[in-house]
Amino acid sequence: MNPTDTITLIEGYDAMRVFLETVSLRLGKTDEEVDFIVGGLKWADGAPVDPAMWQDWLAAVQITCSCRTG
Repeated sequence: MNPTDTITLIEGYDAMRVFLETVSLRLGKTDEEVDFIVGGLKWADGAPVDPAMWQDWLAAVQITCSCRTG
C-alpha cells in the first residue's frame, strides 16, 4: 500500500470490520471490551497508542483492496 492509494467507502467499512475482527480475535476480546480496542486506535505523539493495531489496520485494508473486481 502507498500513502496515495485510495479505497471506497464500502472498502473502508469492510476494512474496519476486518480490522476489528482481527484485533478482537488476537486479543481475545468480547463486545464489552470494544472501548479497549478503540483506545488503542488513538494517536499519541504522532504514533498509534498500539502499533500492532496500526499494522492490523494496514493488513485489513490490503485484504479488502485485494478483493476488488474489475
